[in-house]
Amino acid sequence: MKKTILSIAIVLALFSTAFANHPSGVNDRVVASFQKDFYKASDVSWAESGDYTTATFSVGKETMLAYYDFQGNLIGVVQNILSSRLPAHLQKDIKKQYGNYWVSELFQVTYDEGVYYYVRLKNADETIVLSTEGTNTWHKYALPKGKI
Repeated sequence: MKKTILSIAIVLALFSTAFANHPSGVNDRVVASFQKDFYKASDVSWAESGDYTTATFSVGKETMLAYYDFQGNLIGVVQNILSSRLPAHLQKDIKKQYGNYWVSELFQVTYDEGVYYYVRLKNADETIVLSTEGTNTWHKYALPKGKI
């Protein structure tokens, strides 16, 4: 009798652990892909929108966002970075062309197509957003009104 109760307790413990590690309401394919892609992730939280699922998580001391479609395909990864982690030519361009601005936000987006950078620059008079989408140089990124 004790063996039966112990066996049931072990099975219940295993199932409760498995369910605790699986986020409720998130597609199984997405969770499986995420666990494969980011096996060292911790502090994972999930959000869904109409077209994709977002996992916000930590790896070491860095916070990242991974975007997946509902089939479990990784769309891209977003990560805030320091300006010192920009490629040297992009750092130089900002210093040369926008020397009177300061960096208020900088992040990289990694897709299958490559890595793109976005930077929000501010000075006393204005805020601008630059992007490297599809190029190796900065260009102004147009945001909808009220989003700066």
